Amino acid sequence: MDVCKTDVKKIVAYLDGAAKLYETQKGQRNVCRAWVIRRLAEKLNNKLLKHEENDKATTG
Repeated sequence: MDVCKTDVKKIVAYLDGAAKLYETQKGQRNVCRAWVIRRLAEKLNNKLLKHEENDKATTG
């Protein structure tokens, strides 16, 4: 099964929503979870951008 760019964008959006949800809850555990989720979303987004740049370089 392949993961397409749209799937990754949806996953990043879902993770951003989850981070916002955890951020609104009290407790250090939830703050840490939100931080980890945001870092993961940022990492996926960076990989997606890098992949798109590579596609443009090879086709353009």
